[in-house]
Amino acid sequence: MKKIRTCGIGISIVFITLLLLSQNSSAQPYACIPSCIENDAKMLVFAAGATLQTINDRNVEVQIISPSTSDNVEIGIFDGDDLQIFEGQFNFTHWDKTTGRPPVVLSFRLVLDPDGNGTGNGVTYEVWSSDGSFGNNTGDPMPDAEWFTRVLPNLPEAQTADGSYSYRLEVSVSNPDPNPAGEAFNAFKLRTDGVISIVAGSAFNYIAPLDNFLDFIEIYPNIDFFSPECIGDFPAGGYCNPYTDPDCCLNPTNYDGRWEFCFMVPEGLNTLDVWDGDLDYGSNSTNPVDPFICDAPDGVSLDTDDPNTPIPLPPWSIGTDVVTQSASVPTAPPDDSGCFVLFLRPPSVNYNLVGPNGESYTNVNPSGNLEWELFNISTEPFDRDLYDIHVDNIESGLWCVEVFGNDVRNLNSFRLPYATFGIDDEGNPVLPPEEPAPIPTLNELGMLAFVLMTLFISVFYLKRRRINYTEK
Repeated sequence: MKKIRTCGIGISIVFITLLLLSQNSSAQPYACIPSCIENDAKMLVFAAGATLQTINDRNVEVQIISPSTSDNVEIGIFDGDDLQIFEGQFNFTHWDKTTGRPPVVLSFRLVLDPDGNGTGNGVTYEVWSSDGSFGNNTGDPMPDAEWFTRVLPNLPEAQTADGSYSYRLEVSVSNPDPNPAGEAFNAFKLRTDGVISIVAGSAFNYIAPLDNFLDFIEIYPNIDFFSPECIGDFPAGGYCNPYTDPDCCLNPTNYDGRWEFCFMVPEGLNTLDVWDGDLDYGSNSTNPVDPFICDAPDGVSLDTDDPNTPIPLPPWSIGTDVVTQSASVPTAPPDDSGCFVLFLRPPSVNYNLVGPNGESYTNVNPSGNLEWELFNISTEPFDRDLYDIHVDNIESGLWCVEVFGNDVRNLNSFRLPYATFGIDDEGNPVLPPEEPAPIPTLNELGMLAFVLMTLFISVFYLKRRRINYTEK
């Protein structure tokens, strides 16, 4: 009998341990936009100035959902600092730039969103400024190349009908300057310990910056500015070519030219629209007359007029540097330039639209310089003036825009029809749970331990009854 009691206590301890492990193993990982990796150069961005023209100056609109089981919500902003200018205009901060104009100061406004649709109800929870000049972090500027983190209590006023807590984070430029002189940009990442998504229909800009020494060594960890092995011909930008020389000091790189933006598509959809902006599709090489000018289209990749993109400018781009969509001439540099291997990520930028069953549709000729283009698939009868690709069915579920060949320092934009979800540190989309999880939550090991303990107790009492019956 003593052995049985000891064994029962042991199994109970195992059960409790597995139960606790089951609770901890269900902890939500960070969800980040556009990525969680600190040195991969993938950033959201706001830009200003004639040499950094942009076709989207709208606020970044983000929804953050914290589960009903959480007392707090954690929100992080990576490299939110707006740049420190040192003597001689030299800049020794990461991922940001300003030349000949004020730095881009950002405002981050957190609003309650009890309807859970990302629109918010106008009630402000907290405000933060990139330079610490105003808001709840006055005197505490956001750090360079580090996470600015706030852990806030979940408010009952932010609770939705399903029990989760929903917030809207609005990111905007607090010091807009109409002066076109110079150039400046502020690049950053966002994360939370819940679910984060760019609100449906909200255009956003992204970039892989490379504008100072610290950016160089983050993107190219083996670079040595004084090594003869790093030196190349000017048409390659003064460096060796990593695509023809495996020993080039630009190998390896932390930026691969690939991006992914994922969203959920509902059932019954007939047409799926994706807007891409200012991808600078096209390739060029050095001018045959002057090798120090990189403005000669090489004919390998040429932007064309897109017949199904409407002629009027998209409403979210009016008032920006946008141009009417047409056949765009490559810029200097375009997305795919043979002149600057530091920026180059071949081929010229394309993207795949990938469905939940692995079906993939490629946009082989996206937007050129300073224009928005529409790429879509549709179940309607094929008409090239209306649709790019005819499909028999648009599956409901997770769809992703997979961009490849996106050069360093190319500022691009997308506008997607549904909420664009953040990804974890493995690059997997972090999605809302389909329904609230019960409390407590048991994983498979916890359930197994529960079954074993129940079986043990049953056997124990059956044996005990049998012994008592025998004694009688």
